[in-house]
Amino acid sequence: MLNRHYIRVFLGLCLSLILWGVSAQAQEKVPTTATPTVKPVAASIAKPVAASTAKPVAASTAKPVAASTAKPVIGFPENVPNPLTVGVALIVNNISKINESGGTFTADIDLLLRWKDPGLAFDVKTVGVDQQQFNGEEATAKLATLWTPQVKITNLAEKPLRQEDGLFLYADGRVVYNQRLTATFENKLELASFPFDTQALPIRLTSSSYSINKVIFGQDQSDIDFSGLSQRLQLSGWTPGNLEFVSSRFKGWDGNFYPQMEAQIMVKRNSASHIPGLFIPYSLILLLPTIVSLWVTTTDLEQRVSSWAGSILTLLALSFTLAIRYPILGPENIFYQIIWTGFGFQFLMLVITATVMNPALQSIFGDKYIIAELTNFLRWSLPLGLVIFLSRMVLLSMV
Repeated sequence: MLNRHYIRVFLGLCLSLILWGVSAQAQEKVPTTATPTVKPVAASIAKPVAASTAKPVAASTAKPVAASTAKPVIGFPENVPNPLTVGVALIVNNISKINESGGTFTADIDLLLRWKDPGLAFDVKTVGVDQQQFNGEEATAKLATLWTPQVKITNLAEKPLRQEDGLFLYADGRVVYNQRLTATFENKLELASFPFDTQALPIRLTSSSYSINKVIFGQDQSDIDFSGLSQRLQLSGWTPGNLEFVSSRFKGWDGNFYPQMEAQIMVKRNSASHIPGLFIPYSLILLLPTIVSLWVTTTDLEQRVSSWAGSILTLLALSFTLAIRYPILGPENIFYQIIWTGFGFQFLMLVITATVMNPALQSIFGDKYIIAELTNFLRWSLPLGLVIFLSRMVLLSMV
């Protein structure tokens, strides 16, 4: 019994020691786990986020965006008739280059736009002047605070080489915007009548932000008087003509129609430098074998055929030379039409030489007197008919 009692006491003591050790270990783990996990997280994650993420976003992202991108909303002018008329005037100061192969031209222009905004009217007595003038960067900055019809030049080939702004505000609310720029403009030249062609070099204006229900382009007498070509304008190889304006409209992606105006600079090519290179060799190529076939009676059939064979090869070489010198010309051009007419004349002369001028076949056409009369008629009618036909082609291309 005693042994059992000691055993129970010993087991109870061991159990007490085990329970005490477990409780002590649990008390030691609580501070060690709470300190490195909870407190460092709050100190190293939560607080830095609030300091380095939340606050900087509000300071460096939200506020600058509102300051740099948000622009004041400038409404359409009030108390004006709809559609609002935007006056257009243009002065062409110079045309420095026409690039036929690239389909561009470079010009120096003054574009003047005017409209009326009653909201911009001011008291002359208070301001002290009846107009306010802004130039250069000052004008550009002032324009950013005003309503504008958003007129753009749509056929610019690249960014303008030079651009200057000028702005006039009048007491009655009139706005005059002058834009001086040097730029390269896109233009597809029509070369069917080259070198007798007259080209219309366009400067195309559109207002794609406002439909024709809101804005239209117009001109009064002052715009017409202001517009034109500078008297100092000179262009090598061309003769300046006049300036014409064509109003139109185009359909936008939204189905609405938008205003468009095209200022066309009319220039005529100086053809004198181009004509000799074609017509002199062309005339010799056709004239010499014609004389040999129709006017020289001592030549035989073989010599006449040989002269026309050489003429065909020479005219073919001239057509290749023309293609190399003027690579932009198409088959519809007057030069190529003249070349093809020459080939047709050569073929006709070969047929006449092989038949009428062939002694072996002359009996078919009658006796020697009929052949003589026919030959005399062909001597004058064929060259004269060719000259008349070519002259008609050239005159029609010059119209």
